[in-house]
Amino acid sequence: MSSGFEVDTKSGIPIYVQVVEQVRRRVESGSLEAGDRLPTVRALAGELSIAPNTIVKAYNELQGMGLIESRPGVGTVISSDVETVSREQRVESFEARLRELVRDAVSLGISQDELWDLVDREFDRAR
Repeated sequence: MSSGFEVDTKSGIPIYVQVVEQVRRRVESGSLEAGDRLPTVRALAGELSIAPNTIVKAYNELQGMGLIESRPGVGTVISSDVETVSREQRVESFEARLRELVRDAVSLGISQDELWDLVDREFDRAR
């Protein structure tokens, strides 16, 4: 059975980073939830035709981020703290996008008051 993970060896993005990002995005989207099992290192490496050490590196990174944990007798699963961790990461991602938008506004000559007016209008629409 396929895990749905894919890697592009020609993209220039390290393969372990591609795996990390796919897990992170699946957690953020809700397609992976707390307790969901990930493929074993050997199974995923075989499916993707890559070295097992690459998957180990990706899983170690994900564990360091608090997104996955290893459970004896069960395997590698999405962490029970994933909602908290995922929200923190989504907020960080939002802040990065916001910084970019503010820099764009400044470069376009939009004043702080104009920007706040735009934000207020969008916030009202979103509610």
